[in-house]
Amino acid sequence: MPKVNHVKLHDFCRQLLIGGGIPKADAGLVTDLLVRAELRGYAGHGVTRVNQYLAFVRNKTYDLSARPVIEREGKVTAVLDGHHYIGQIAAHMAMNLAIKKAQEHGVGIVTLRRAGHTGRLADYMEMATAQGLVGMGAVCTGSPTTTLYGGMKPIIGTNPVAFGIPARDGKQIILDFATASMSMGEIQKRVAKNEPIPDGVLLDGHGKPTTDFKTFRGPPRGVFMPFGGYKGSGVALVTEILGGLLSGNGQGKNWWDKGGHGINGVFLQAFAVEEFQELNSFYDRVDELIAFIKSTKLAPGFTEILLPGEAGRRREALQQKHGVELDDETWSELVGLAAELGVTEVPGCS
Repeated sequence: MPKVNHVKLHDFCRQLLIGGGIPKADAGLVTDLLVRAELRGYAGHGVTRVNQYLAFVRNKTYDLSARPVIEREGKVTAVLDGHHYIGQIAAHMAMNLAIKKAQEHGVGIVTLRRAGHTGRLADYMEMATAQGLVGMGAVCTGSPTTTLYGGMKPIIGTNPVAFGIPARDGKQIILDFATASMSMGEIQKRVAKNEPIPDGVLLDGHGKPTTDFKTFRGPPRGVFMPFGGYKGSGVALVTEILGGLLSGNGQGKNWWDKGGHGINGVFLQAFAVEEFQELNSFYDRVDELIAFIKSTKLAPGFTEILLPGEAGRRREALQQKHGVELDDETWSELVGLAAELGVTEVPGCS
């Protein structure tokens, strides 16, 4: 598997996005987030998306002639219409607005509809924690792949939910997970590496458990299962309501039925710790909690209790030093795009 310097990878992918028609400033932000996902170990939200996003431009899933706009606004709330523009740009605008309202009024709640693929919710949680705010988010994806507890037909997407807790010294707690048993990105990564898919993730088209992706694909096509049985199924349902129905985006399956794969509805919230207590006092309590967790006795076979977001930050530091490891298929796609778009500066890899 090739390894590429992260700075050179960023420059390369940015040029590909620009070559495919995405405005320069927006291409920079999108590339920031895709390369960060690669560095953190979330390849499904990484540079493999470059090819997909440019396909969305070509097939008009993304409308580059439009811009996200505020449709409704109150003192602490707002509704944005993404107008089918690039999802990360629309979501970045939405979270910035939620943060601004939280800083002015203690809380900001913003929903976003008709946005392109918004990427990792963790990125928007980190925007909040960087300002000493707690972040919360949920997304209703436009790709129904997942059933609910007791079902065997697709009802919702892999719909992520996320939380961000601010802390000192870059130790913010960032929890971001698909409410399906496994995210599409993780499944795609395992398939690309010919790695097995664990039990409890897939049902085949007849409603029977399977670990074989080919059997899952059918025909008839199977479904992903929600995480955590009926409890996780309930969390998944709430993401569909907050991200989809509350935002005005509607059920994710409706976009799929219309051929609008990749249309996201999003719920984002930021609120100020200082509405409840002095920020440094809160940081002290978080420090104490982290120290307590790290000092507790470990179960057999474990060397450490990792906090949400911690493993990704460590992986980022390593890959910044040694290069970003890409799977062969993703690298071949990027090199092929470069030839197609006339991007001549292809970085070397090891």
